[in-house]
Amino acid sequence: MKKMLQVLIVVILLALVGAIIFKMVSGKSARLENRPIKVTKSVTEKVVEESSEKVQPSTSSKDETEKPEPKWVKSDTPIKFPILMYHHIADVVGGNTLFVPADEFKMEMTALKNAGYYTLSPEEAYRVLTTNEKPADKIVWITFDDGYKNAHDTAMPILTELGMKGSFFIITGMVGNEDKMADDGLLALKSNPLMSIGSHTVNHPDLEYSSNEAVNTELIDSKKYLDNLLHQNTSVICYPAGRYNAQTGALAEAAGYKLGLTTHPGFASSADGLFALNRVRVAYGQNEASFMALIGNQ
Repeated sequence: MKKMLQVLIVVILLALVGAIIFKMVSGKSARLENRPIKVTKSVTEKVVEESSEKVQPSTSSKDETEKPEPKWVKSDTPIKFPILMYHHIADVVGGNTLFVPADEFKMEMTALKNAGYYTLSPEEAYRVLTTNEKPADKIVWITFDDGYKNAHDTAMPILTELGMKGSFFIITGMVGNEDKMADDGLLALKSNPLMSIGSHTVNHPDLEYSSNEAVNTELIDSKKYLDNLLHQNTSVICYPAGRYNAQTGALAEAAGYKLGLTTHPGFASSADGLFALNRVRVAYGQNEASFMALIGNQ
């Protein structure tokens, strides 16, 4: 009996010792499982890089950042709108009215933006003129003649910042001259979806007094140059000094253009013909009130 009691005591003691050892081991394991894993900097960067590669913006995210398509509305009356004409966007030289300082230009563009004007592309201007419908109540087409470097360097950033469109008309025979854009400047313009490029002929002659053969050469060769360089179908011809004659429009249309711009003062209207569109010349020295009055925004 006494021996059995001793055996029982030993068994109980062994059981207690085993329980204590088990508790100690399991507790240590639990502490190890809950300890934060130290990740080296290189591993962190790799994880971020892999995540960036895997995660693509959703279609809905893209849609939220894109502007909605304008709603085109038919007009009950013939549409007329200003086509603004600029040349140099730079400090005025010798009182030359072809210069508009950068701060004045930005003031004018900001005034248009604040007044709710929608800026047209050439394709949109053509649609307005041929269908008598428009994408907004107030519309304007902003144009730049001659292809000056300062128009590229100054006007394009201002327009881009404001989300506004601009059209630049290039004298292709003078591309790369000292104050004119070179091919790389034209390609930079073309890469900006807000900007467009049209023809201002090859050599900037007076088309009013040029022979039909000479006019054809100017119109066709300049269009071919721009089409090949920019991979586009150049649709607008801006007449040098705005001069043209009774045959010029028909020759331009035959050469593949859709619109022709003059320097005749006034608003553009289909009533004047698609190849005799008026423009509003903008000279330096405007304030906001005089500029808005110039474009008919009273």
